[in-house]
Amino acid sequence: MKSLSLRWNPNSIVVKLIGAFLLVMLPLCAISVSITYYSSNQMQAEVERANESKLHFYYSHLEFELQRMTALVTEYSLDEAFSTFSTRIPIMTRYEVDFNLNEIHTKLKQVKETSPYISDVVYYVPQIKKRVSAMDGIRDVTKEEWQSLLGTMGNLNGALSKYKNELYLLRSNPFNLDSNLPPNFLLGVKLSSDELKRRLKEFAASGGNDITLAFGSSNEYVLSSSEETPRLLQGVAPQPGEDAVSIERRRIDNSFYYSLYDRSNNFRLTTNISDTVLMKPIQVYTRLLQLLMVVSVIIVILFSFWTYRTIHRPMSILVRGFKKAEQGQTGLYITHSRRDEFGYLYSRFNEMLRHLHTLIEENYVQRIRTGEAELKHLQSQITPHFLYNSLFSIKQMAEVENVELIKEFSDYLGQYFRYMTRDFAQEVTLQQELDHALVYLAIQRIRFGSRVQAEVEELMPTCRGIKVPRVLLQPIIENVFEHGLQHKSSGGLLRMSYEQSGDRLVLKIEDNGGTLSEDKLERLQNQLTLQEVNQVEITGILNVNQRLRIKFGSPFGLKVERSQLGGLGVKVIIPMTGGSTDAANDDRG
Repeated sequence: MKSLSLRWNPNSIVVKLIGAFLLVMLPLCAISVSITYYSSNQMQAEVERANESKLHFYYSHLEFELQRMTALVTEYSLDEAFSTFSTRIPIMTRYEVDFNLNEIHTKLKQVKETSPYISDVVYYVPQIKKRVSAMDGIRDVTKEEWQSLLGTMGNLNGALSKYKNELYLLRSNPFNLDSNLPPNFLLGVKLSSDELKRRLKEFAASGGNDITLAFGSSNEYVLSSSEETPRLLQGVAPQPGEDAVSIERRRIDNSFYYSLYDRSNNFRLTTNISDTVLMKPIQVYTRLLQLLMVVSVIIVILFSFWTYRTIHRPMSILVRGFKKAEQGQTGLYITHSRRDEFGYLYSRFNEMLRHLHTLIEENYVQRIRTGEAELKHLQSQITPHFLYNSLFSIKQMAEVENVELIKEFSDYLGQYFRYMTRDFAQEVTLQQELDHALVYLAIQRIRFGSRVQAEVEELMPTCRGIKVPRVLLQPIIENVFEHGLQHKSSGGLLRMSYEQSGDRLVLKIEDNGGTLSEDKLERLQNQLTLQEVNQVEITGILNVNQRLRIKFGSPFGLKVERSQLGGLGVKVIIPMTGGSTDAANDDRG
């Protein structure tokens, strides 16, 4: 079977199957997308909570260290060696003063070692202008130095103070609001900015973000793990509230910022999470979702291709086979090697067409034989009747002694009977059939005299060799005279013309008879269509129509209509090729 172009039929079972598959796949994909987005949102929330937890952890660590260092400062400020030294100086010898200073220096070093955040511990004695440092030892100090340090106490509005860009925990004894009044002693713990930065960087590296530590209401002292300090502190200001610790969330550009504020110690921890860091865990789900979509599309394409190969294409071959069978091509055969259900259908289809072809051949031969029998019956039916009319016409011409007309009439009559009795030739050329029809027309014109005129168009040379059944046109012309022009006293007209339409030749035979009613015309049209033979007077026309259909197929035959002359118009439709019955069978196969 030849391959034809495939058309996508929306009503095809394959389309419905693919549609059902998509109806199953699309909800699953939609559910997968929803789950992925839900998981992404959950993961994002977890990342945010994790960063908040890290921020709280670092805050707790820093708060613990500050509280511990504050407690140490308080504890050592009450220590006997620190608190009573300045009051005992007047009664102490030089040696005792030096001994006590060395003992204080030793304790200061002990305090420094208690926390990595302590870079130095200092002890000022304004009375003797001495400064004891855990790192620098004992040295003299000026009044301006201890006064400037004392003047910074509490300048960050908390436990810490800022002095020369360093952080201090300060205690003076006694506590004086006037920094010009010398205290008995001034104890200070200097915090290590380098250690604070190092810890900030450690926390920043573990969270993949930046952390900023700011002290004071206006961020007077700032430490950061990166150079993003100005951005992290944009718009940051203590918010009013009663909670000792509060957290604030903000978004700047492509990052989320979290600020944790400790009102008791007046410091702020600020961290940011960029969208890149925030979306990094979610990117796994995003890639999985993209992979799912790609896999789904590939599955749909593969399923569609598999459906096309497995169902649509074999189904199309079978459908095309049925369509060709409907057109009368019963010689088809589907070559296949399938062993599935389609293989069974193909085999049954081939077997069905084989049986159908056999039945058609048998019926065709039977119809040909029936047509030949009807032709012979028609010939035997026409000959005696026509012979009686012809002899009666000769008798009339003899009575008037019209010898020349008798000679002409006898010559036409001989040609007529010679053609009608030649049974060995079932097919003749169209020119031979036309010559016979003109002989019959000449005989009828002699019979009817001047009452009837004929207009016959010359046959085209290319159409003269077309093979047609014998006695094709004469029964139609006979019907014109018997039923159309017989009652015309004058002015009767018969017209024969030809028209080529594509691969068809149409012979038109018209008359101007006035006895054809619309009911008769409609009945004749129905009889030609349904091949019903109920009236003797139109047996000849129906016989010709049936023989033409047997010969050339159902598209050919006779068509009747109201002619432009007013009577009956008969169209004889035959193919231009005029091939034999075997050739017609070859075309159908």
